Amino acid sequence: MNVSLFALPRHEVHGGLEQVLSRWRALEDDESDDLCDLGEDANVVERLLERAGAGEGALSAVSGETVLGDDGVGTVCTVLSPQEVVGVADFIASVDVDEVMRNAPDVLSGIIRGGIPVGYLEDLHETLDALWRLYGSAARDGLCVAQVFEG
Repeated sequence: MNVSLFALPRHEVHGGLEQVLSRWRALEDDESDDLCDLGEDANVVERLLERAGAGEGALSAVSGETVLGDDGVGTVCTVLSPQEVVGVADFIASVDVDEVMRNAPDVLSGIIRGGIPVGYLEDLHETLDALWRLYGSAARDGLCVAQVFEG
């Protein structure tokens, strides 16, 4: 399952699932830096956040809180309110990405058989950096964060 996250104003969330998915598609088409693409690593990121001591609110960084909807063909969207985004951003700001990454080999040993592929840890670090930036800027700007699960 691919997971993508992006920030958006509350009024776009109130516009409903189709409006949010339209925004997501536009960000994907533009290959925008505003889109944080966890790809198939959402489970790994969630486990790393657990190891870093994330509470339930911070774990919603990946899985969201409120289900906005399901398009019926394999795409589900969840959202975090601006207040929930601030909670996630506060946790993320309290944890150093390098410290989170120290747990990556141990977390991955139970997921990836036969060793960690060359370059994977560097890519995972970049993904975490993007996640940290997304929540930091969304919290500063009072935005919601949408999570789109595809596949």
